Amino acid sequence: MYKIAIVEDQTIMRAGLYAVLNQEPRFDIISQSKNPIDLFRQAWPTAPDLVLLGLIMPKMNGVEAIEEIKKRWHSTKILVYTYHESSKSISKAFQAGADGYLLKDASTDELIVAMKKTLAGYYYVSDVVLSKIMNRYLQAEKMLSVNQLHTILTMRERELLKLIVEGYKNKEIADSLCISLKTVETHRTNLMKKLNVHNVAELISVAEEEGITHLYEKKL
Repeated sequence: MYKIAIVEDQTIMRAGLYAVLNQEPRFDIISQSKNPIDLFRQAWPTAPDLVLLGLIMPKMNGVEAIEEIKKRWHSTKILVYTYHESSKSISKAFQAGADGYLLKDASTDELIVAMKKTLAGYYYVSDVVLSKIMNRYLQAEKMLSVNQLHTILTMRERELLKLIVEGYKNKEIADSLCISLKTVETHRTNLMKKLNVHNVAELISVAEEEGITHLYEKKL
């Protein structure tokens, strides 16, 4: 039997969760609390296996509660159950130690699956939450890539890259930057080596995919 603790400030929601989860033969609902403080005040001879936790709580917010639960009961799993789907809320919950994040518009079947997956040692997130996590991850990766390239390209190479993407030819670039044609060709060769591309088309593609030139428009 898995020992389950419910922490939910809304009485009707808490009662509904108890009614649903109590039907599961492997779930033993050992605690129902209206806030995290009440959860911690109870006598606990053994730690709960899973805490189903609301994120916005009175007396102690969900993120603080997650951190405290993990300090007290290292092996206890925490499934956040909330209406809040902002990337910031999701990120803070997982950074604090959450093991899953489920939105309250999920079906009861998904709730049961989420709890079982979390108890089995897997991270569980709603589809909407997964989409937000991926978007945040990809944005972070993109910014990291841009920042890394910004450090390896010289100011002149960044200027050259911007002009290449805008369609300038070598002679036009040389005139615009007041440098020789040979210097332009040297910078172009160095750019392609640093960005690991073999022709101008690939150079432009990499620059546009990474958002490099958009960032440089602000910095140049």
